Amino acid sequence: MTDVVVALVSDTWTDAVRRGFYSTADQTLQTLLTAEQVGTVLVADHPRGVASQVRRRLQGDRPAPRRPGMRGVRPLSLVTPPPVSVLALGRRYRAYDLQTAVAARRHGLQRPALVTFNLWHAALADSRWAGQRVFYAQDDESAIPAHAAHRDQTLAAYERIARSGMAVVAVSQVLLDRIAPVGPGLVVPNGVDAELWSVPPPAPVRRPRPVAFYAGTVDARLDLGAFRALAEGGFAVRVAGPMVDPVVKAELAAVPGLELLGSRPRAEVVQLAQSSDVCVLAHHRSPLTEAMSPLKLFEYLASGTPVVATRLPGSAVAGDRVVWVEPGGDHLAGARQALALGRQPEAERQACIREMSWRARHRPLLELIGGGW
Repeated sequence: MTDVVVALVSDTWTDAVRRGFYSTADQTLQTLLTAEQVGTVLVADHPRGVASQVRRRLQGDRPAPRRPGMRGVRPLSLVTPPPVSVLALGRRYRAYDLQTAVAARRHGLQRPALVTFNLWHAALADSRWAGQRVFYAQDDESAIPAHAAHRDQTLAAYERIARSGMAVVAVSQVLLDRIAPVGPGLVVPNGVDAELWSVPPPAPVRRPRPVAFYAGTVDARLDLGAFRALAEGGFAVRVAGPMVDPVVKAELAAVPGLELLGSRPRAEVVQLAQSSDVCVLAHHRSPLTEAMSPLKLFEYLASGTPVVATRLPGSAVAGDRVVWVEPGGDHLAGARQALALGRQPEAERQACIREMSWRARHRPLLELIGGGW
């Protein structure tokens, strides 16, 4: 059996529990915890300062519980916000790595594999205590607008990871090519929670207008023109997800026929997607969206509802359930074409869910770290 240490990107085990194990890192944990040939999984929370640790503990935040096959560690730093300089980042993540290594030894992990989701941990800590070392890249962090001030540092970190020889798992081929590791490289697209999405769809209802549904973060990635065109073209447009960009939120709120639902529980998102007439993924093309593996696209497909989506390099999927629209193209015409597809037959939908499930997606990762099925 292979023991594994999982280093989270910027959050904690409690965060994963609270969001229902939704993210890529969360589902990777679930895969490792249920894989028969993986021994003990040590979950390393992101380092937090003393004040933050005390405050979050009072709010019920705890490290991963001690139980068969799982241990947790909550590394400590002087302050929570990461420093800016590379030297200070190096000190922070070497200290984090040392605390994680000590915890691994204390819990009896034998030369564990390390899967880290944190760019700086992967780039600046050598982690010689680990066996197979894996950096799991979820996004092109150099292309995130909020990180623009540190883009050169981020690119240098990617270069350092690439030269190190450590294995890199990326959610898209575009992202893997940008990192260009000299060591092993795998593309593991995002997947779906098979148990969540396998529920039967609700009975169809008659509506005066077809419903177009979007689920996901509401920010500058969205092609607002596409949403306006859908609403003006006769669709009732529903948008569910966190409203992180107030300007985009305000523009959408001003569109007649478009309803902002805000964040919704995951089970409700499933029902909304299944009961809609078409699901929409309308993004601008940018370095960030080019490298994405859009989780919502796979969840739309799992719903059985036809999809209209912007064609981007990391979004390609096989099959005929998606009507592709070039960036800036006519999403209204695409949505009307998707309507004609109708719902996917249930047996085909269930087979699609099995194929796109996180457990199926993660088989190459398990083989890489020595815990293959």
